[in-house]
Amino acid sequence: MQKIQFYLLDIEHKIIDNKPVVFMYGRTSDNRQICVVDKNTTPYFFVIISKSANLEEVVKKLQNIRLESDGFTYHITGAEVVQRKYYGKDVNAVKLYVNIPKGVSLISKAIKDIEWIESIFESDISFVRKYMIDKNIMPLSQLDVEGDYINMKSKVSVFELKDIKTASPGDNLSEFRILGFDIEAYNPLGKDIINNKNQAVMVSFYSKDMKKTITWKKFDTTNKDIEFVNNERELLTRFKEVIESYKPDILTGYSSDTLDFPYLDERARENNIELDLGLDQSNIKITRGRAINSRIKGIVHMDTNKFVKKILGRTLDVEDYKLSSISKELLDEDKKEIDLKMLADVWENKPKELAKFCEYSMHNAEIKLNLLEKMLPTIIEIIKLVGLPLFSACRSSYSQLVEFHLIRQSRVFGELIPNRPDFSEIIKRKKQTYKGSFVLEPIPGLYEDIVIFDYRSLYPSVISSHNISPMTQNCSCCENDVKHVPIEEENIWFCSKKKGFVSAVMEELISRRMRIREMIKEKSSMFLDARQESLKILANSFYGYLGFSASRWYSLDCVNSITAYGRYYIKKVIDMAEKKGFTTIYSDTDSIFISMKGKKKDDLTKFSEEVNMELPGLMELDYEGHYKSGLFVSGKEKDKGAKKKYALLSDNNILKITGFETVRRNVSVIARETQKNVIKIILEKNNPEQAFDYLKDILNKLRDKKIPVEKTLILTQLQKKIDDYDHISPHVAVAKRMKGYGIDVKPGLMVKYLIVKGDGKIRDKARLLQEVKGNEYDADYYINNQVVPAVDKIFKVFEINVGELVEKKDQSKLKKFL
Repeated sequence: MQKIQFYLLDIEHKIIDNKPVVFMYGRTSDNRQICVVDKNTTPYFFVIISKSANLEEVVKKLQNIRLESDGFTYHITGAEVVQRKYYGKDVNAVKLYVNIPKGVSLISKAIKDIEWIESIFESDISFVRKYMIDKNIMPLSQLDVEGDYINMKSKVSVFELKDIKTASPGDNLSEFRILGFDIEAYNPLGKDIINNKNQAVMVSFYSKDMKKTITWKKFDTTNKDIEFVNNERELLTRFKEVIESYKPDILTGYSSDTLDFPYLDERARENNIELDLGLDQSNIKITRGRAINSRIKGIVHMDTNKFVKKILGRTLDVEDYKLSSISKELLDEDKKEIDLKMLADVWENKPKELAKFCEYSMHNAEIKLNLLEKMLPTIIEIIKLVGLPLFSACRSSYSQLVEFHLIRQSRVFGELIPNRPDFSEIIKRKKQTYKGSFVLEPIPGLYEDIVIFDYRSLYPSVISSHNISPMTQNCSCCENDVKHVPIEEENIWFCSKKKGFVSAVMEELISRRMRIREMIKEKSSMFLDARQESLKILANSFYGYLGFSASRWYSLDCVNSITAYGRYYIKKVIDMAEKKGFTTIYSDTDSIFISMKGKKKDDLTKFSEEVNMELPGLMELDYEGHYKSGLFVSGKEKDKGAKKKYALLSDNNILKITGFETVRRNVSVIARETQKNVIKIILEKNNPEQAFDYLKDILNKLRDKKIPVEKTLILTQLQKKIDDYDHISPHVAVAKRMKGYGIDVKPGLMVKYLIVKGDGKIRDKARLLQEVKGNEYDADYYINNQVVPAVDKIFKVFEINVGELVEKKDQSKLKKFL
């Protein structure tokens, strides 16, 4: 037998000779691509047998079960009684081994109604994921395997393992061969691409050591990075050849799951070409379910658009998720812009101008590579933490990350994994509600000398400190000495003697993050920052996961208890602040805003130290920063401030705006810009009158049509199919016209439009920018419905009536009419 070391990048299984075989693709320690196969694997699931049943007889009956389906015979190959825990309680479970992975689901469904079977577990977890957990295999980590090389249909060497061992956690693959790519299509009508009609005319690749654009329309150029072929068929063939010769670990695009690969797949079929990019010589596999995923066996396809939308989205200050917006936000790099509608005309009539389209395509490929490299440290740390393969990690939601982390940790605790809820249970859960956190509403006004403290991961700390876990609720061991959760009319407590599964996992996450933060204080690094960010993402997602209707570990009582303790501690900190003579301006789940008026720094330090002594476990107040001034506006009730809606000015004059229209998409550019500048003048100059003069100037410019038409654009996302809307709002009306122009209109589309003068409802006056000549916008609409509403509540804080500006103008119009 031989020994090799390799790093796992991709994993799957196949059925060969009626047996499951695991295929692990990666790179060896001497930098060779390799496929390691494991033929000695057995799928399984667990059942709990009724205590009244004879265990030996039951096992014999189960082993005789056989099912025929799709030409296969599915049967149980073995059984053993094992000790496990379920929700913290010891149980005897029967582990049933099955010949083929699909048989796990089929057999478990066939036996679930047998009277002596109480419950079935782990029949709904994928075979490959259970294999990784049971073998303690972490993607990207070094694996030591013993075995021999074998002959098998493959583009890379195949090694059959006899034994596998994981190396130390620090031995991870850190250098990747990454290839970014971009595709451009012939589009004579300037409409959205029709996959089976519009030919591929250009493809670009970009990596650290290679860049290339391939096209099949020849033109004079000295650019050696441009390669010419004769037709689309040759272009697609070269696309395959470049990937095969470069041997990337990762192939990356942006929206490549839904756009690039489905398009390439269709074009390959039209040209009778096998797009067999897989290292096992298989074609691209495109799955179409709730989401479209495009997979290449052995090469990790990473669509960064998925990671942006599912994980990074809530932290980004962008209007949309277009490549240009994300590039500017994450890389501070402007994407080259070009009118792609002109590509067909240039292709047919002006081939010399194709050079600029080649540059555009190459730059797109470069940006896609740079985006992945920017995100990769965070993705890698998530993988180290959760154990999902690269392909899955960049496509997972917060809930999916939490769930797989708990699934992996369940093996450490010997816990059986709860089943996914069925559809009826999900519907039932969605109808259940819980009370949220406490918010101290601010008194509307302009404040100075503000200090903000953050609650260090309030909900994660509550879960850990109070041992909140479905397994520890209302335990019998603490029945005579209970510490009730502070919820009225509820009799809930959590065990104070034994740590629960969920709370123990949470405590480990918080402790690890605290250690990383201490390391960062001594010496910061990109990888440490990414590690602590991934720990934060995961820990903060637990609360939402426990209340997620499709969660395996769902518990409404746990969620209610978490928010109850959250309310308790927020109020406690506010009370302590008041006793120390501080004025609390505002407080919510995340932070507490305190006025420093009449106080010194030492007073603040003593206060925070005393609070942290009182808070339990890992819970702490963290100093977030000092702000020179802050603005809070009224909510629905005039005397009460709005929740999570404020603007702050830091000591270095940086604006922090939360909840205002400046951070919302469905407000025009001019309204957001005006609001931001009004806030800036008030906070920097403490001069509402100057801000009012600025507003008057903007309104006059709107009336005189001196505001550029581009600033009147409104951006609104289409939430569902246009035919599903009962009420036709302006963006839906525009989306219908877009469809008439041949544009692919579907949920998620960002519709950009403006309102012009005319008769009828607002939706009748909504137009695309290209439908408008000059400054045809309706100034009165933007004044009355956009700009004035955006600043009205700000000026009401200072008892300035913005409505007068509109009323005076309306009166002057009336006088002219009379």
